[in-house]
Amino acid sequence: MARLDALEGQLLRIGSAYSGKCTYALTDLSSGERIGHRQDNVMPTASLIKVPVLTALYRAAHEGRVSLKDRIQYGDEHRCLGSGVLSRMTPGVEMLVRDAAVLMIIISDNSATNMVIDLVGLEQVNETMRGFGLPQTTILQRLGDTKAGLDARKMSVSTAGEMTRLLELIARHQAVSSEASEDMLRIMRRQDYRHELSRLLPWNEMNLLEDHRQNWVAEKGGSFLNGIRTSAAIFHSPRGQFAMSVFCEGGTGPGTGRESEGNRVNGELGYAAWQALAAG
Repeated sequence: MARLDALEGQLLRIGSAYSGKCTYALTDLSSGERIGHRQDNVMPTASLIKVPVLTALYRAAHEGRVSLKDRIQYGDEHRCLGSGVLSRMTPGVEMLVRDAAVLMIIISDNSATNMVIDLVGLEQVNETMRGFGLPQTTILQRLGDTKAGLDARKMSVSTAGEMTRLLELIARHQAVSSEASEDMLRIMRRQDYRHELSRLLPWNEMNLLEDHRQNWVAEKGGSFLNGIRTSAAIFHSPRGQFAMSVFCEGGTGPGTGRESEGNRVNGELGYAAWQALAAG
């Protein structure tokens, strides 16, 4: 616990420097020990909600309600502007269900996310989270629904503690089967965007770490207005592995886009944890 005690103080110093509200949680997957700050506070998730959607999809496939090998068609009803590529493509494009899930995670495709949500069912995503003992993790609407306006808290919410717990279940192969959990990790490891928790790690031009079969990060992030920057990741190395989630909201510090204050704080928190628990 000594190294977590030292890390806890370091994380608190980094998070306290954020100009808005910052919550986080970390679980050392080797020891099971946990630390965090305001980890039970309900926060907007932005695109981080796509991890619960992914998990609900794989749970539905495990239970035989859907098949990842079925073909699914992108239609006008799925179109959602923002991140991704499908919204720029002609309706009628077909792909495997698993391919829609890949797009949803690695480039955060909003339209692909709606395809998966419609397949699984909005309420089924929430019921799956309740089955895992995660009462606050909730998706309230499909992406692009105008009822919420620009209020991210009316779109989807979670807590740092619950999101970290979900990652822990995936990492321990307890969310679904071992095979399904490994496939989810495989997708999340292919993440194209390294703007948040893992941004300061030594990625090469191929978006890989040195000795990448042993050193990897499976992650997803999210962003929205009002300084919302979120990220959750499983960090793995021969030295150690841990799950971590960070939620930032309301920051007014300098920087925009990928260099926003929230992204930079996410990166500093993730790097401090990596150095303490996993770096060689």
